[in-house]
Amino acid sequence: MNDKEFMKNNCNRCVNKSNKNDLCNIVQKINGTYGCPNEDSININDYIRNEDGNIGIVKKILLPDEKMESTYFVCDTTMASAYLEEIKKHSTDILDLIEPGDVLEIEEDGDIFYIGIKKDTTTFSYSDIKENIRNKEVKLLRILTHEQFEENSFEVVQE
Repeated sequence: MNDKEFMKNNCNRCVNKSNKNDLCNIVQKINGTYGCPNEDSININDYIRNEDGNIGIVKKILLPDEKMESTYFVCDTTMASAYLEEIKKHSTDILDLIEPGDVLEIEEDGDIFYIGIKKDTTTFSYSDIKENIRNKEVKLLRILTHEQFEENSFEVVQE
C-alpha cells in the first residue's frame, strides 16, 4: 500500500489525532481488507455487555499498569464493569447489544409489553423490534439479558 492509499484508508480515529506525526495502525487483515485496531476501541459513554450478561455505560477506563495486566472499564453499574477480555459486545447504540433470548420492556401507545424471543428465526424478530425502536414507534424501557433471565428465573415444572 502506498502513501496515498494509506491516507485514503486512514481510520476516523487516527485522522483526528492531535500529533500529526502519529500514524494510523492500519494493517491488512486475513480477509484482504485493511483496518486499524483503533477503529474498534471502547470509549467513555459506550455501552458494554460483559460475559455475565450485564450491560452498562463506560464511565472510566483504567489502563494496564504494574498491578493490573488488562484494561478495566468502570461502568455506571458495578456489575457491568469488566476487564477487556470479559467484554462480549460494545457499541454506542444499546440496540446493538441485544441478543436472542433477551427480554425487552417496551412501551407502545402507553401500554407496557415484555418481549423475549429465544431464537431470532421467527416471523417476529428482534430486527423488527429494533427497527420499531429506531423509528420511535415503540420506546425501549429496559433490557433483561438472557444470562440474567436464566440465572434468576424460576422454572415451572408441569406435573
